[in-house]
Amino acid sequence: MTKIVLITADELEARLQQCLGQHQMPDYFLYLGDDGASNWLDLSESDAFPVAARLTGLLAQNLASVTRHLPGRLDLVSIGVGSGEKERMLLEAMLDRCVPTYYAVDVSSQMVDKALNAAARVPVKKTGVVALLEDMALLRRLWDPPVLLCLLGNSFCNYDPQFLLETVYRHLGFDDLFLFDCHMLPAAAEGGAQKRGEVEAAYRCQANVRFNIGPLVRRGLHPGDCAFQLDLLPMQTCVGTVYRTVKSVRILKETTLSCGTGAVRLAAGDVIHLGFTYKYTLPHIETSLESHGFQTVELLLSRDGENLLALVRKRSV
Repeated sequence: MTKIVLITADELEARLQQCLGQHQMPDYFLYLGDDGASNWLDLSESDAFPVAARLTGLLAQNLASVTRHLPGRLDLVSIGVGSGEKERMLLEAMLDRCVPTYYAVDVSSQMVDKALNAAARVPVKKTGVVALLEDMALLRRLWDPPVLLCLLGNSFCNYDPQFLLETVYRHLGFDDLFLFDCHMLPAAAEGGAQKRGEVEAAYRCQANVRFNIGPLVRRGLHPGDCAFQLDLLPMQTCVGTVYRTVKSVRILKETTLSCGTGAVRLAAGDVIHLGFTYKYTLPHIETSLESHGFQTVELLLSRDGENLLALVRKRSV
């Protein structure tokens, strides 16, 4: 196993210091460090926040359906690997068809280590890469096409859809495949308000609050000196009205955070704006894929229709 670092811990800390100075904290900072990795694993296993577990279950149930579309030679590149359990399952299933090289990519060095360890007994060549999705141009130099590019664990919904699909399209070839999953809202208006309420309740659970304020707490903020706010609000997009979480942390007491090579002073009343998660319906996703040049290989839905596993490729011109 080898490990490549495209963005260092010092660079990430300097970037966090800059973002906090602008009262922003993108969500990829939540996963950094031992505490960030631990908090995410706790959240993903929490009964109050079942999104990750249900998506993992959906993949486990459909491994044969996914792998039957794979060619005889294909490498696995997964961005945002987390614990690496989903990738381990995929690798084991792929061995019936080929012996892939595995690239485990995450902004968290600790998550990369966990993902490599999860697949330690799978007899394939493994490379860990500390990087962001935004580093796709550099990542592309590492892999050997064709590849199965994975974005699992609901990560698809944590990016601006136009940026994400344009980035993936630009860096994939026509022989490559793109596999992603996502948690959705029902397409029918009936029951929609109730389901949105359930989503808000899950995202407001204490495990998710701890996860979201974790980077601030680790750098000196007392948990009682802030208030976490999350709402699921409608947003107009090119594919219609979708819902997106709006997250923030209000500072209740003046505090100074140790960050990077310096400090960030936060006054009472300051609001730190966090990242987001989109909640699409299936028609939204199908329309967005079509408009960005992708064709469906297979769409796999959970029985309740709330979770999707999608295998797509660039549409031939």
